[in-house]
Amino acid sequence: MRSLTLTRRGVALAGLATAGLLAIGGSAGQAADPFVAGGRSTRPLPAAADELARARARGQAVAAALGLPGVSQRVERLDDAFEHRTYDEVTSADAAGREVAITRLGLDGSVAMAVSLGWHPAGGRALDAPAAANRAVALARAAGLGPSGAPSVRASAGAGGWSIVWPRIVDGVPVRGDGLRIALWPDGAFHGLTRTERPLAPPPPRSLGADAARSAATSVVSARFGGSSGDLHAVAAERVWVAPNDMLGAARLDAPAATLRLAWAVRFDAQGALAERLRSIEVWVDAGDGHALGGDVME
Repeated sequence: MRSLTLTRRGVALAGLATAGLLAIGGSAGQAADPFVAGGRSTRPLPAAADELARARARGQAVAAALGLPGVSQRVERLDDAFEHRTYDEVTSADAAGREVAITRLGLDGSVAMAVSLGWHPAGGRALDAPAAANRAVALARAAGLGPSGAPSVRASAGAGGWSIVWPRIVDGVPVRGDGLRIALWPDGAFHGLTRTERPLAPPPPRSLGADAARSAATSVVSARFGGSSGDLHAVAAERVWVAPNDMLGAARLDAPAATLRLAWAVRFDAQGALAERLRSIEVWVDAGDGHALGGDVME
C-alpha cells in the first residue's frame, strides 16, 4: 500500500483517514501518470495566476465559513494519481508560519476536503447526537454543500467527538467510499470534512442474482487460494458500486480504478488453518457477467 511520511500535517490527515475520511472528492480528472507503489501520489501542476487567486479566495471563504484557523494561505494545483483527481489545495498557516488547516477544492470550486490540523482543546459543553447532526448540517451548508436525508451519526473513536455521514446511494445501491462525512470535536467545533462523488460506469443491461454471484465469487476464490479455498465459506452477498482493484491479481497494483462499477460483494469468512492468516475476504464480481473486479481482505 502507499507509504506515508507522517509530518504534523500528515498525522492529522492520516488520523482523519483512519476515522473514515478516506476519499478526496471534487472535480474528477484523469491522472496523467499511473500511481507507482511506494511513490508520491500527488504531483504539482502548472496553473494560471488568476485561477490560483480564485482558488485562494474560495479557500479563504470556506475556511471562514467552517471556522478554520490561519492568517495566511498558499495554494497549489495537484494531480493525484491514486485518487484520479486534480484539485487546488489551499494551506493555511498561523502567524508563526505553521500549517494549521488544509482545504482541497475541485476545479469548479466545490469543497472536496477540509481539515483543521492539530489537537482541539476541550471547549464548551459536549453535544449529544441530535445536536451534532444539526451542527454538521449547518457546517455543510456554510461550505456550499446541500446534504439531504437523515445522516448516520456515530461517536468517533480515539479523539472523541462525532462522525456524521451521508452515504451516496444510487437507485437503492450503496456507492462504496462515496458521500459526505463531517467530523466534529465533542463541543461541536469543526474537525474535518470530505466529499466524494466518483464517476459510475453504466449498469449492465442484465444483472446476476445473488446465487449466481456467490458461485462466480467461489470460482474466483478457488483459483486464488487453491487447496486452502475449502477454509473459506461464503456468508454474505451485497450489490454495491466499487472501484475495481488488483487485490486478487498477481500485480497487486495499489491504485483503484477511476470509474466505479456495479458489482456483487461476496464475503467469505475464514476457518481452519487459513483463519490464522486472515479473518475474511470480500470478492467483487461484475454484476453483469460475474468476472472478478477485485476485493478486500481483513487480516
